[in-house]
Amino acid sequence: MSLLTTGHEGFRTRLEAAFGRGQLQAIDLALADWALRHGADAEVALAFALVNRATADGHACLAVAELAPAIPGEGPWCSGADFIAALTASPLVGWPGEARPLILEDRRLYLHRYWRYETRLAARLEALLAAPPQPVAPEVLGPEGGLFDGRGLSPGETQWQAVAAAVALRHRLAVISGGPGTGKTYTVLRLVYLLTEAAAAACLRPPVVALAAPTGKAAARMMQSIRDGLAGLVGLPGAARIAEVLPPAANTLHRLLGLGRQGTRPRHDADNPLPADAVIVDEASMVDLPMMAKLLDALAPGARLVLLGDRFQLAAVESGSVLAELCALAGRNRFSAEQCNAFGPLLGEDAPAPVTAGAARIADHVVTLERSHRFHADSAIGRFAAAVNAGDGEQALALVDDDPETLSLPEGPAPDLSALAMQLAEAYSPLLEATEPQEALALLERIRLLCATRVGPAGVVAMNRRIREVLDLRHDLDPDRQWFHGRPVIVLRNDYRAGLFNGDTGVCLDDGAGRFRVWFPAEQSVRALLPTSIPEHETVFAMSVHKSQGSEFDTVHLLLPEADSPVLSRELVYTGATRARTRLEVHATPEVLRAALSRRVERRSGLAARLG
Repeated sequence: MSLLTTGHEGFRTRLEAAFGRGQLQAIDLALADWALRHGADAEVALAFALVNRATADGHACLAVAELAPAIPGEGPWCSGADFIAALTASPLVGWPGEARPLILEDRRLYLHRYWRYETRLAARLEALLAAPPQPVAPEVLGPEGGLFDGRGLSPGETQWQAVAAAVALRHRLAVISGGPGTGKTYTVLRLVYLLTEAAAAACLRPPVVALAAPTGKAAARMMQSIRDGLAGLVGLPGAARIAEVLPPAANTLHRLLGLGRQGTRPRHDADNPLPADAVIVDEASMVDLPMMAKLLDALAPGARLVLLGDRFQLAAVESGSVLAELCALAGRNRFSAEQCNAFGPLLGEDAPAPVTAGAARIADHVVTLERSHRFHADSAIGRFAAAVNAGDGEQALALVDDDPETLSLPEGPAPDLSALAMQLAEAYSPLLEATEPQEALALLERIRLLCATRVGPAGVVAMNRRIREVLDLRHDLDPDRQWFHGRPVIVLRNDYRAGLFNGDTGVCLDDGAGRFRVWFPAEQSVRALLPTSIPEHETVFAMSVHKSQGSEFDTVHLLLPEADSPVLSRELVYTGATRARTRLEVHATPEVLRAALSRRVERRSGLAARLG
């Protein structure tokens, strides 16, 4: 039955009922109302609401087949044929290339802005894929070259870090995916060294390298990892030159592109490209579709782009999952026969067979690093992460009994939140007794409670409050005082003047004279700011799994809600679990953990179809 038979008032009533159930948001209703006021049929107005909701949920588009039954509990509001007829007849809906609010392409419906982002990104990626490959010298990257450590490899085993560097040297686009501790920064340092040496050998100027990440914290960690890794290059011919090539700091993508808070147009774009020969982006799984499109727009002709990330981690909070899509399209370390021949002995006996002719062209540009140096693949955390990626709830649960010192899942009908708060308060108590800033910051990185949700009894807000209440009693703190000695805080937005970024964490300490200072890590040391100088922030005994990306802690407590929720997925559990260096405690019922691992994050997009 067509929506038109209900009339617009009845249609609005049904939309408002969906809003009351949490299936639509106020902005979705406002767009539907705008469409009705501009002459849309009810089907088209509903399409506006649903495609906007899909975009807010992280999708680039909405499949037309999902339009009719998209409101659970209501049944189909109309048939797919009615939707197609209404969309194609509406002046508010256009075809590719037309300037209409909605774009319909291959039964995918887009907000016009996101259709532009996706098509621009695909065109830029196509240009990078079409660039002719450059010659690579396998002997320089092999064991005899001395750049890549082959210790610990079995005979015939591939040194995938060397292969990843070879891919980035051979192509203008390289995607290097790997879990925590697999050596992405190690690989990038050697790539920059090789680019620098090649320029010196050809009597060319040194390459201009730009380093970036989606958040300030990720950028700072990227730079610290690079500084820590420079010692591994000492002794190599020309190693001193790399320090001159590397920039003094890694930027956030916003700062790299010159994106201000008040607008979406960057300073650097196709007309004013970035002055860089190589752009290297860490934590690329967190980069959304609009930002990735703007980044590729800003690449200079002939520049290289290297994306580093973990294909299994949570995708960006905003629309798109570009890194995961490229990795899925490429497969796992399967190259063309031409590339296999070019790499020769770099590929060991364990390397997969070449892809068949006509397979995705992106395959030659993507490498997955296989070996973790943070925790071994055979460790309890490593095996748990593998079971999570496979969606094997029974195997994940079985692993808990194998190594209880490393991995545990407390028993009970539901997580005991009061007992967990007391356990965490005990662990955080040394923080409230610390006197030196370095000591306090080191204590803060030893343990963290990661929550799947922000609200609810097991959410970030509630758990921070519970832990604070226990600490108030134990340490005789005034519960009405916001600031106290040992308070850990996390910054919630970038503040370039203060030099603080979304995700940065610090500790408040009394200076001994009753004055509070908040201490943050700084280059080579620490620095203090007045509490009034800190941008938007909150206490961080607990933080969301999303916020934890790019971080690592000795011990992680991963808390899932008592009941299953659509936000739970294997990507969320994997991201939380792999933040742990030495110990992981998962607080969840077996039923909720199984449900989470049965669910993958799936984002609707046409990017793979455009590149396939």
